[in-house]
Amino acid sequence: MSVQIHPVTDLASLLDLETVKPDAYLGSGPVLGWGRIYGGQVVAQALRAAALTVEDGKLPHSLHAYFIRAGNENEAVLYEVDRVRDGRSFATRQVVAYQSGGAILNLIASFQHAEEGLEVQSIAGPIQPVAPENLKREPTGLFMDHRLVMRESKPEPRAQSWLRVTEDIGDDPVVHACALSYLSDEDLLGTALMTHPIAPDWESLIAASLDHAIWFHRPVRATDWLLFDQHGHGIANARGMAFARVFTQDGTHVATVAQEGLGRARRFIV
Repeated sequence: MSVQIHPVTDLASLLDLETVKPDAYLGSGPVLGWGRIYGGQVVAQALRAAALTVEDGKLPHSLHAYFIRAGNENEAVLYEVDRVRDGRSFATRQVVAYQSGGAILNLIASFQHAEEGLEVQSIAGPIQPVAPENLKREPTGLFMDHRLVMRESKPEPRAQSWLRVTEDIGDDPVVHACALSYLSDEDLLGTALMTHPIAPDWESLIAASLDHAIWFHRPVRATDWLLFDQHGHGIANARGMAFARVFTQDGTHVATVAQEGLGRARRFIV
């Protein structure tokens, strides 16, 4: 697993996993010079691997993942899927992602057949956020367009960002859910650790995502603009927490994301 399995030039190729045996898949990613893999890549690929073992018609409705150790961007990742349960309405899968150093991610995902019934949205999107076209594009080597609306630490940690996938990824709703998973890791760690006295001096702060959860409330198209409305919840025991409600441009609440991150002062040896 020390070499790329195929060139990754966009999100579609990133989500194009190679089957190596039943319920086991290899995924690769771009080499950005970071050393470690972007966490959203591993979550998205793990969800994709899980979905490849689920019957057609069942879509992801939630996932919960633990980042075990940093991934190496110069290695492919092996995703092994455990078919925990297949029911008439729901299916459950566990995925462990491995590299040569051992496991780097443990994810469990649940899938559900669409059901007819009452639909009520009890929250409204933020009032008149700035349109993404009127905002500066944030620099990133990732396969996304990222526009920051606002970021503030007082009276409480808050941030808003528009995010979308820039290239065509087809119409498969599972692929779009995986793409949303890819986008969802971009900002939350910074929001979770915003109130740390050292932030945003990342050179002096050891920062890492610890766990990540997504609830998919409604079908989503990740190629459309999505507003991530984020709220931080402070820091305790060297861990910060942040939540994001995800809205479409018309205010439809499509997903909720939560992430906990490590924030520890770096000890320099003189």
